[in-house]
Amino acid sequence: MAVSSVSFYGNSSPTSITRKGKHEPFELQVGRGDIAYHYPVEIFGYSTAVGSTALGPLWEGLTQSGGAYVYPSSAVQMTLVSSTTDTQTIFVMGLDANFNMLSEYITLNGTTGVTTVNSYFRINGLNVVNGVNAGTVTCKNSTVLYAQINPGIGQTQASIFTVPNGYTFYLSYVQGNASIGFTSSNYMLYAESNKYNLGNPADNINGYPIAYSGNTNVLSQSPFVQIFNIPYTVPIQHEAGTDIQFQLKSNSGGPFVGSIFAGGYLIANSVG
Repeated sequence: MAVSSVSFYGNSSPTSITRKGKHEPFELQVGRGDIAYHYPVEIFGYSTAVGSTALGPLWEGLTQSGGAYVYPSSAVQMTLVSSTTDTQTIFVMGLDANFNMLSEYITLNGTTGVTTVNSYFRINGLNVVNGVNAGTVTCKNSTVLYAQINPGIGQTQASIFTVPNGYTFYLSYVQGNASIGFTSSNYMLYAESNKYNLGNPADNINGYPIAYSGNTNVLSQSPFVQIFNIPYTVPIQHEAGTDIQFQLKSNSGGPFVGSIFAGGYLIANSVG
């Protein structure tokens, strides 16, 4: 169950149903929390402002000019505020300066800003835990917007995710949708852009390096009209500290409406 634009926090019991002599699909076992140190990740991005200037992830701050989501340059405290009298509690999910998981609960105080106790290097999502917000809830450091919950939505809708330190994310599917009809000469371009922040040449699969620190790579891209789907037969590995952005842009015109669904498994690299 997605509790934000990305959901992966929780606890798993240290046992699987297969150890009891029974069988059920692996995906269901992970969803049930029966496999220790395995967490489902569901990422959802939505925007009504997809343009043709540049690729950009779908999130509340996207404009027709597009462009990659810009992360904080250092871990900073965030201020959450509503555009109206909201007093709900927000669950903030993010990472610290070392890409370790970090989270807290913030109770809104209407149009008066409330500052987080923690300092965040990444925001992976916001979620209203008691009711639905009436106004626009922003999460900023100074004037820079890093996350937002639109009125009546209850959670962020952003196609971005940063893999926590100590974990590997295995992407198993991506689906995109866009308001471009089959009769149109326009098309949408999808791309997955990854920046490797903790990569090391020593990290390799069968001798081939999989991540170099500081590199930004386009892992995949595809044109499509209306809808596309990538069901990976073998889940794609994403190293700890990787900034993932699932991006869209049109070949011309706009604004268009777009959405991206992506998901997979977050698995701890070690136990204990």
